[in-house]
Amino acid sequence: MMDDGSVKELVEKLEIGEISPKDTVEILKERDLTEKAVLKVGAWVYLLWLIPCFLPGFAKLTSLEILSIFAELPRVHFPSTVIYLSIILFIAAIPLTASGMYFNVKKGGCRTEDHTVILIKEGPYKIVRHPSNVAWSVFFVTLPISLSQHVPFTVLSVFGIVAMVAFSYYASLIEERELDLKKWGDEYREYMEEVPRWNLFKGLWNLRKK
Repeated sequence: MMDDGSVKELVEKLEIGEISPKDTVEILKERDLTEKAVLKVGAWVYLLWLIPCFLPGFAKLTSLEILSIFAELPRVHFPSTVIYLSIILFIAAIPLTASGMYFNVKKGGCRTEDHTVILIKEGPYKIVRHPSNVAWSVFFVTLPISLSQHVPFTVLSVFGIVAMVAFSYYASLIEERELDLKKWGDEYREYMEEVPRWNLFKGLWNLRKK
């Protein structure tokens, strides 16, 4: 039995002008077919990265006695080549997330970067299924290293980076299971067979072969 997903009729109504993109977003929210509904987390999750990565630097800058233990943590010093490579990777990830947002707005049917009813397989979505999550994970890893000459990189930075990359990957898994498969059914299952979730190298290799 074919599974067409739960947004097929929304796409059809959009195409004939029966509903607007704004109406579509509201319907998705009512049906709990949004990232916010399935992930059930707020902006606070970024504190898992922000506090461990930048607290030692803040403690050193302010010299507050209550934070002295963080100011005294051993600092990791990276070679210049590692720092330059991190900066290059950070910059390279910007087009990945920017193009992902662009295609969401232009091709997703809802005219927003956060909500879609049309399964996008173009642009960065030809390479990986979650380009924005991949790009943000690159940001989480490379920014503390890029700033390490000015902001101490410590064992807490490693904890913050691992926590956020793990959360980003977990978010991709949950989004697929609880949102994408519900939205698009068999079409998304076929897409999963064609394009890797996060593996940029495999995605680029597959694209080259095509």
